[in-house]
Amino acid sequence: MTRTEQVKRRILLDSDMDYAGICPSAVLEGEPRGRRPSDLLPNAKSILVFGRKLISGSVQTKFRQFEDGVMNVSGSYSAHSFVLSVNHLCMNETYNIAQDLENTYGCFAMPLTNNVLQAVQPEGNYAPFFADPMKAGLPLDIYKAAVAAGIGEMGWNHRIITPDNGPRVYLCAILTSLEFEEYDKPYAGKKLCEPEKCSVCSRVCPTHALDGEMGVEWHAGEVSCKVGKLDVNGCAAACFGFRRETNPMCASPISEHPSEEELAQALKKQFAAPGFQTLDHLPMYHCERCLIYCPVGNFERDFRATGLSKEGQG
Repeated sequence: MTRTEQVKRRILLDSDMDYAGICPSAVLEGEPRGRRPSDLLPNAKSILVFGRKLISGSVQTKFRQFEDGVMNVSGSYSAHSFVLSVNHLCMNETYNIAQDLENTYGCFAMPLTNNVLQAVQPEGNYAPFFADPMKAGLPLDIYKAAVAAGIGEMGWNHRIITPDNGPRVYLCAILTSLEFEEYDKPYAGKKLCEPEKCSVCSRVCPTHALDGEMGVEWHAGEVSCKVGKLDVNGCAAACFGFRRETNPMCASPISEHPSEEELAQALKKQFAAPGFQTLDHLPMYHCERCLIYCPVGNFERDFRATGLSKEGQG
C-alpha cells in the first residue's frame, strides 16, 4: 500500500470522512501573497483535503423555512449541519490527522481553519468564504485545493460541486511537508455544473447577487473554468440575515447591494448585539439557497422526488 493510500485510508476509515483527496501544494503557489502554501508553511509539499456530506434531513429544514415559512426548524441545519456539530467534528479530526501525520512520518502538518472567520474579528471581513475567500479570514482557499485534489469541480455558484451530493458538503484541509508518491488528479468525469442549461443558483438568489449569464475566470492550478459574476456584498447581506427575504426577524434591513461601509456597519451592530454567540463569529447560514437548491447530486432523489422540496414541481 502506497503512502497516498495509507493516508487516505486513515482519513476515510479511521476519521469516518466521506471525501479525501491529496494535491501538491505547488498548485496554489500562484495565490496572493500571504495565501500561498509556502507563506504558511515554508517547507510545504502537499495539501490534504477531506470532509463530510451535509445530512439531508437537516438540509431539508431550509425548504421548510423558505417554502413553508417554518422558521424555528432551521436551527437543525444552521447549528448541526453547517456550523456547530460538523464544524467541531472536522476541527477535531483535522487536528488528530495532523498529529498522526507528524507522529507517523516525522513531517510538519498544519491544520487549516475549516470554516470562515475562525479566531478573526469581523472588522473588515465582509463576505462568506464562498463569496470571497480573501475577505473571510481563511489562510488558504480550500475550494481550490479540493478541485486540484479531485473531490469535485467548481460550480457557477462559487461552490465545490461533487458528483454525489452536489455542493452539500463540508470540507477542511491540512498543509504538510510530507511528499507523496502519487497525487490525486482533478475531477475528469461527467460535467456537473452546466450553467448554460441550468440557472437555478442565480434564479433563487434573493438579492440577485449571482449573475445568470455573465461569468468570470476561475483558476486552481491547471484547472480553469468560469463561475458566475458575484456581488459579494449582496451575497453577504442575504447570508448574514440582513435582508427580510432570508431573515424575517431582521429589524433594520440593509440595501440589496450594500456598499462595504453599509455592510461593515451592519456587521458591527450585529456583533455587538446582546447574547450574540456563534462559533464562526458571524452567522452566514441564513440563505444558502444556491447550495440547497443546486440540482446536482442527491437533490432529485432526496428532495424533489420525495416532495420535501417544491422546487420544479407544478
